[in-house]
Amino acid sequence: MRDIEDLFKESLKDHQLPYNEEAWSKMNKKLDARSSGASNGLKWMLGSVGAILIVASYLFMGSDETPRQIQAEIIKAEKESVQTTKEKQIEAIEKSEVEVAKQQIEEEHSVHRFGDAGCCDDVVEESIVEEVNVKSSGSAELQQPVYREVAIDPIAKDEIKSPLYFAKPQDHCLNTDFSYSNVNDESIYLLSPLDDLEEIAPKESLEVILDKKGKYQIGTLNQDQEFEEFVSFKVHEPKGIQLTANDHLNYENGLPELNVQAFSDLQINWILNGEKTTKQSNVENFYLFDKGSYIVKATTKDINGCQSEDQVSFYVEKNYNLLAVNAFTPNSLDERNTSFMPYALTKRDAAFKMIIIDPSNGAVIFETINANQPWTGINKNTGEVVEGNKSYVWKVVLQNPENGESPEYMGTVVRL
Repeated sequence: MRDIEDLFKESLKDHQLPYNEEAWSKMNKKLDARSSGASNGLKWMLGSVGAILIVASYLFMGSDETPRQIQAEIIKAEKESVQTTKEKQIEAIEKSEVEVAKQQIEEEHSVHRFGDAGCCDDVVEESIVEEVNVKSSGSAELQQPVYREVAIDPIAKDEIKSPLYFAKPQDHCLNTDFSYSNVNDESIYLLSPLDDLEEIAPKESLEVILDKKGKYQIGTLNQDQEFEEFVSFKVHEPKGIQLTANDHLNYENGLPELNVQAFSDLQINWILNGEKTTKQSNVENFYLFDKGSYIVKATTKDINGCQSEDQVSFYVEKNYNLLAVNAFTPNSLDERNTSFMPYALTKRDAAFKMIIIDPSNGAVIFETINANQPWTGINKNTGEVVEGNKSYVWKVVLQNPENGESPEYMGTVVRL
């Protein structure tokens, strides 16, 4: 071992390699910019090994080689050593930068929890892949998966819900029926003007009487059980109407008139015993010809389409029979009793024909078309006064009767 060392010393005793100061200066700058103390030690160790190999090859190959060839081999070995050291330094620097970038990403993507604290027990780990570009002198790129914990919202566990559908109701009038169908898969609610809440179950209908005026709302309840409106409508109170009527029939015009008055500033529609009439005035007279009960009703409709009504009732004790008497006395001192003519015909401007019939043989013993020509008890066939204390049949036929009036009237009258 000692002989080998002496041999190396003796061989290299007087040998010198040329020194290129500019090349070594550039190499030192590059190495100093990227290397640490440990890297410099590695460089010199590799350089020494390369130098020893070159010297050994020189000794074994003989001493005839020129110093210029030895110098070229030494420079080549040093370049390879420097290049290897440079690559290792770049790899170490890139690895260090990647680790730093990864640590920053993990800090930025910490655990996020959604909802109130303690509300949710189900936590899953969600993989989020993000691109991390680490640029160094070697232009290296790194893709690293990053994981984070995400609290599942309880609502998100269910299937995605379809949008809720709400039909827009029209405005209504007070005390009317209201029906609303829920076509959704969850409950909806009807909120009254007094904050009364009615639930409408899924696929069900609600039927109520709208007995409160004001705004009604239809909607849902949120997570805090607070009502949220989707559609609304209004309930209007109709403008009222009031009726007054006489407590008796008025025969002033020869007809059985009931006078009724309506108090309203709207157009009025009159109904008698369920049948509409053409009357529209605030004051109207109704002819009640037959015995029985009558209901007179008046209705109005305001600008909101709300209808109001009122009605009066009246009872007629006997049938209308032209106000005819049932007896007369030709020799009476009272001129009103000396002849027979139904009183209504003297008041009414109506075309008619009246006949008197003898019930014993059916003969017509009197006829007239003039209310001023009453029957005085004379038989037109004989010209004599008819037999007294006997009933005779009378019949009147009207050419143009009033609406609801019979065109014929009949009765009996006694000649006293």
